[in-house]
Amino acid sequence: MKRSILIYSNCQGEELQRAGNCLPCLDEHVQFKWIPLHKVTEPDWRNLYGPEFMADVAAVWEQVEAGPPTDHRRELHDRIPKDCQVVRFPPLSALCIWPFAGNDPRLAADPDRYHWSDSIAAALASENLPHEAAFERYMQISTERMPDLERRLRLDVGRWQATDALSDFKLSEWVQQKFRTTKLFHTMGHLTAEPTRYIFPQLVQRTSAVAHRTSQSQREIDLLLRYNEGQDHETVPVHPLVAQRLQLRYFDPDARYRWHAHDWTFKEYIIRYINWATYMD
Repeated sequence: MKRSILIYSNCQGEELQRAGNCLPCLDEHVQFKWIPLHKVTEPDWRNLYGPEFMADVAAVWEQVEAGPPTDHRRELHDRIPKDCQVVRFPPLSALCIWPFAGNDPRLAADPDRYHWSDSIAAALASENLPHEAAFERYMQISTERMPDLERRLRLDVGRWQATDALSDFKLSEWVQQKFRTTKLFHTMGHLTAEPTRYIFPQLVQRTSAVAHRTSQSQREIDLLLRYNEGQDHETVPVHPLVAQRLQLRYFDPDARYRWHAHDWTFKEYIIRYINWATYMD
């Protein structure tokens, strides 16, 4: 029976799972499976993740969280086989790039249309302005209300360092080195391929069952992800003033951002968001 590496994480772990199951050097040794910590339910533990699911697990890659363990994390710990190695790794998020994430009452009735919210755009929805006027108003208000983004970045760094302290390897320094020059985030929590390319070999290196494949897995994942865009099915555009103040050198003012099957500019996205326009047309 082929052994498994179980990944317990948010959606960032799904990218690790997909990558791992595509690497020839690991295929003969292990398969990868994933429990989404943000979606798992009590019935899932009974029906999906019982003894049979856990029986072949040789190692767990556990994404850490700050604060006390949740009931679901305790459930995971109770089910891990006694001889199973656990490697802990940090999550990544960047709140500073999207400073206007906030309340949008429309999400209560339609939580899937634009669930990466924008509080300023939401407030403008009630004004029923023509498209050009709505965008101009958005730019005016967002410029006036733009917070201290360097302070926001420092808060993000503090969060990265806090989860680093709970993990078996650190990401904060690497993220800070890359943050302004390389696009790492599509949304506050969805990543480009670059973090996966870095994190995966770090996990392999620390996992006894596959550590002898570290160098080869590094070469194979570099090839696998060379043209991969990561979790790009929902890509929230970056405000030009945010890019300017955070000195994001990768920023392209003419960039188009993928939103499901669409490729929209920042302006097109904001206008559609204000009007809560469907993207299934």
